[in-house]
Amino acid sequence: MTRIRSVGGSCRPAAEPHRRRVRRIGLAALIAILGVSVPGGVAVADTVGSPPTESPTERPTGSAGPATSSASEETQRPNVVLAGVAGLAWEDVTPEDMPTLHEMAGQDAVASLTARTIRSRTCAVDGWLTVSSGRRSTDLIDSDGDGRPDRYCRPAPSPALDDNGGATIPGWVAYVEEQENHAYNPTLGLVGERLAERGVCATAVGPGAALALADTSGHVGSYRSNPAEVDASVLAECPVTVIDLGAMPPPARAGSDEEERTTALEHRRQVATGIDDLLAQVRDDLPDGTTLLVVGVSDSGPTAIPLHNDPSRIGSSALRVAAASGLTTAGDEFGPRWLTSASTRWSGIVQLTDLASTLLDYAGLDEPTQGTVGRPWQAAGTHPAQAGETVAELLSTNQAAQIYRTQSGPFFQLLGIVQLIVFGLAMLAMWLRPGTRPVVLRAVHVVAIAIASFPVASYLANIAPWARSDRPALYLWSIIVAISVVLTTMAMTGPWRRRIYGPAGFLGGVTAVVMAVDVSTGSNLQQLSLLGLSPVVAGRFYGLGNIPFAIFIAACLVAAAALAQWMIDRGVSRRSTGMVTAAIGLVATLVTGAPQAGADVGGILAAIPGFAVLVIGVFGTRLTIIKLIGAGLAALAVFLLIAWLDWLRPAGARTHFGGFFDDLVSGEALTVIWRKIGASFGTLSRLPYYAWSVPIAYAAILWLTSRSGVGGVREALHRWPTMIYLVWAGLMAGAAGFAANDSGIIIPGLLLTTGIPLVVSAIAAASRQAEAGMPATGASGPQLASANRPG
Repeated sequence: MTRIRSVGGSCRPAAEPHRRRVRRIGLAALIAILGVSVPGGVAVADTVGSPPTESPTERPTGSAGPATSSASEETQRPNVVLAGVAGLAWEDVTPEDMPTLHEMAGQDAVASLTARTIRSRTCAVDGWLTVSSGRRSTDLIDSDGDGRPDRYCRPAPSPALDDNGGATIPGWVAYVEEQENHAYNPTLGLVGERLAERGVCATAVGPGAALALADTSGHVGSYRSNPAEVDASVLAECPVTVIDLGAMPPPARAGSDEEERTTALEHRRQVATGIDDLLAQVRDDLPDGTTLLVVGVSDSGPTAIPLHNDPSRIGSSALRVAAASGLTTAGDEFGPRWLTSASTRWSGIVQLTDLASTLLDYAGLDEPTQGTVGRPWQAAGTHPAQAGETVAELLSTNQAAQIYRTQSGPFFQLLGIVQLIVFGLAMLAMWLRPGTRPVVLRAVHVVAIAIASFPVASYLANIAPWARSDRPALYLWSIIVAISVVLTTMAMTGPWRRRIYGPAGFLGGVTAVVMAVDVSTGSNLQQLSLLGLSPVVAGRFYGLGNIPFAIFIAACLVAAAALAQWMIDRGVSRRSTGMVTAAIGLVATLVTGAPQAGADVGGILAAIPGFAVLVIGVFGTRLTIIKLIGAGLAALAVFLLIAWLDWLRPAGARTHFGGFFDDLVSGEALTVIWRKIGASFGTLSRLPYYAWSVPIAYAAILWLTSRSGVGGVREALHRWPTMIYLVWAGLMAGAAGFAANDSGIIIPGLLLTTGIPLVVSAIAAASRQAEAGMPATGASGPQLASANRPG
């Protein structure tokens, strides 16, 4: 008679012992044929040596608490089993190929997993080492010593078994030394070491799992070589078990014909079926009260070394599988809900770096996040009850992430290129045919506003479910263009159009308000927008990213400068106007830096100096180097204050600010600073067109706004005197952003891309008004424009 056991909220028949054993042997043989015979296959048939039957730190079978009395009663957690598959994506999860995992997608907690590590494409060894350290880690970048980064993924080394049931990782020292060449400060073996310090035993099954659970010396206390031989007794030995279920085969080579692609796909489906069968056995054998975590630990499994000039078969960067079945650390059922973590604050998105703290949290450690950058997995809102609908949503998220990966850069560059072409052709037309000036100036005014509306339109496009359409890219661009047309029409037809700064101020205000509300309510509009946040890039998951910050601060400065000029034109005193401008700057800084909103570490260091220049100009006082230095010191003081306050919160609730202050206290801050500086200046070599175009643009802008500048600019300064301080504030914020953010030259580049069309729109409007003989509006006159310059 078959035995029925509830596992993760479902009832599944348990096979009879003899049939289970026969099935495992058959599965091992099948997967060995399909996977191990080619690079990237599923290495589950390695039976070298006899699997150990017990661990020296083993706890009694079936117990649910920590291994020894060193773990207190208050920290008892459910047992946890982590099953990892290199290269596993949600597109592999179909009811035909992976029915077990597909079933979990409907009844258990799931998410898309960011597998990003040091390299843009994560190999299997990278992923398992990242599980080990809780920070981005990597395999040897140049394992063959040819002086160039590898174009292939190595398999995890087979551990050397010892007589006590444990094993040692070959080449562990080389892995540790490799991390010293990078600036993420991972401690390889962190999970294994912390578990051993608390006397919590852990079992590793398979080479990748051994990498994950090895201590800092590269030793694993309890090791099994073959996942196909895992049964209930093995899963019950320790509170923590990690299983390497192998790897999905790599994709067909680039440029392959249809037959090769079809063969590669069929091979992948066969291996997926074998892996799913192993996963089903693990679920059947789970002891009562044990949580099962399933993850795609990398973008690619092991691949063959390509010949000279051959394309690589490493899988492209994408979102991977994350699923959790059973109990949370609080003892509740996960159920059909989305997974999330405090490191992403994004329902349905978790990180590979979260796994270390998640395992340590299940092991009952008091501070599971110590030494890691990830946070334990949590359950969020419910997902669709039907597995097919849930998988479809996860696939749409990855599809949107791929559109971001391929089109965000071109979109960013297109904004700048269009400006150069349009404004260059306009100047040429007015020079060759002076009679066309009124028409050309009108066109420049409208086009400049339209260009400036594209960034905020790209965020507002996320209101529509474009990622779920059959042609998401086309749908997305159609929405962006439609919103841009609406915003341009409103800017050019509203009552503010009568003043040259009106349309620019309106659009800057709309952009600033939309982004401020968005970051204060979860950054939903930025998620997967073309100029927002991408879980594949994994630079940031909430708050203001570096590129959104540049857009936000440019919009805030333009809106504040326009409002200040309107107040002065209405006869409001400079003192009152300056106070209002300072208040706007304070709000913008809080939105940028508050942990509950923008949480942008470098943003504060750029926003305060920028707004300081604008406020000083609006007050009409002399702008001096001493005052600029004072603004920089004030920005640093505010940054450190926020960082300290954030650091006082529990480790699991801290943001980037608290993390940096913790690095400051631990003495690792200098490494972080050097990494950011290196990344910032590294953009000069990676983006050479910005490296020379941004300084040229700065020099040109300073000349154009000087006393000897061109007539159209002088006319705009006469009608919008605060514009000179707006320009200087923007240049100051861009320079400070370059110094304080690891996006480097991109910050001033995008700030110019956003701000220049708004300023050009005012210049075009001022030229039209001057040629039509219209007097300057307001009572300010030219005196503010001729105020003292920096000295």
